Amino acid sequence: MFRIEYLSLSNHPQLGKIELFLSDIVEVNNVAKPYTSVIIGPNGTGKSFILRTISDIFTQFNIFQTSGVRNINLPFDFHIRYKLGNDTFEIISHLQALTKSKEKKTYLFYKNRPFIVKHITLKTTNLFKSHEIKFANVLFPNHIIVNSVMLNDRFLFKNSLSNDFYQYLGARSTSSTASTKSAVKGVINKLFNESVNNPDFLDNLNELLGFLEFENKFEVEYNTKLHKLFFTGNLTVNDFKQYYEYWWDEKFIYSKRARNNPIWSKPFYDKYYKNDENKIKGVVDFLNEITTSGKLADKYKSTSKFLKVDFIGSRIDKNEVWKIIDLEKLDIINVNGINLKKNNSSLNINDISSGEYHLLISLIGVFSKIKENSLVLIDEPEISLHPNWQMKYITFLKKVFSNYPSCHFILTSHSHFLLSDLEGESSAVTALRRNKDNKLESTLIKADTFGWSAEDILYNVFNVRSVRNYFIQADLTDLLGLISENSTNKIKIKSLVNKLNHLQTSENDPLTAVLTEANIYLDKL
Repeated sequence: MFRIEYLSLSNHPQLGKIELFLSDIVEVNNVAKPYTSVIIGPNGTGKSFILRTISDIFTQFNIFQTSGVRNINLPFDFHIRYKLGNDTFEIISHLQALTKSKEKKTYLFYKNRPFIVKHITLKTTNLFKSHEIKFANVLFPNHIIVNSVMLNDRFLFKNSLSNDFYQYLGARSTSSTASTKSAVKGVINKLFNESVNNPDFLDNLNELLGFLEFENKFEVEYNTKLHKLFFTGNLTVNDFKQYYEYWWDEKFIYSKRARNNPIWSKPFYDKYYKNDENKIKGVVDFLNEITTSGKLADKYKSTSKFLKVDFIGSRIDKNEVWKIIDLEKLDIINVNGINLKKNNSSLNINDISSGEYHLLISLIGVFSKIKENSLVLIDEPEISLHPNWQMKYITFLKKVFSNYPSCHFILTSHSHFLLSDLEGESSAVTALRRNKDNKLESTLIKADTFGWSAEDILYNVFNVRSVRNYFIQADLTDLLGLISENSTNKIKIKSLVNKLNHLQTSENDPLTAVLTEANIYLDKL
């Protein structure tokens, strides 16, 4: 079981000095469900920086422990306490005196140290010396998984390998750009790999489709290439080999390439197929079988065909998975897209609403990477989500990840809808605000907000007066619904925005953030 209990920061470039309790100590040993912590607060309170800071601390110390890199580059002081299994670990940055005028930053590590408020300041690090341990004995979570649908997320971008400690699952495909094509390609890779290796993956995907009210279909569609060679039903081993090995032969009618211009997939063929007659025969037989058995669909005004692979409606055979992966790597087929189904109509994934798209892409990524004792950091998951989905989001998380009760999910949000789904005993709310001196403050809210109305949450959690809530709830729900569905009804949206703009709101009122986003959306229509 992994749970972060406490984090304090000082001299942080963006956050300054702040102290956060991220778990209720009374509930931290609850292992029936994954633990969810929600950090709430208006824009400008550093919610995203807190998630980045947590990921940086764990990632840098893990690299230090598991590799030859002997450098910790964290430009702030901190104290973090977390529970892993039956033990509690603490890491505290500490200034060690070298001479009367010179100090250096070092770190202290503790195991199972008694934890009360007067013992958590940096000045009391000499207490409980018997609990101090060597760094080599510090344990860390299995994975840090970071997730955001925002193009300008604060997380460190990395093309993570499957077994990496740090897993970036944000919207960016490079450190500075995002690509829908790359995101869809990433989903397809996860589909094929996890459908074979992870028995829970397709069941979780099916749950996600149901949550978003899609029907039982998640279909990857491919275009066939060089149909007259590979998809006649009469492909031979010799023709297959010649295409990759002797393509320049004048008698070979299926290729007009010069000898010095091989197909780009030749290196893959050379490495995995050349000189392996049985493997070549296997892929040739598979191509002939899908051609003659009616598995290819016609393509309008084209000699090319569609190969459609449905992972939910008609579960694919595991043996076929690897063959289809190889067909793409051999450049015999190429991805056309992902198709889903809603209200008996087929939809390409690029045509669904932004809320549906973001939730599918982000959670499929988490499904594919999560392991026991993982820390999952999700930045503002409510963006583009319909209010009805926001109110069910955390319950859905706990349901689909019920097989991973040892994991800790930490989310940031400024959505009161999201908090209405936060049940007690396995959840915590940490509220952020700036005081009159513009310094950050946090409060662990020891209340079960599950099932609370929007009025209760706005008043008791966000400290927003609720006398107007009964009158604005319907308009606010309509407005957020229109935006999440990418509505082009400018007249309706403008009417709702104008109506809500007349209300008196403070800078910290969540409604201010909603209206700001709505006005930006209007400007784009």
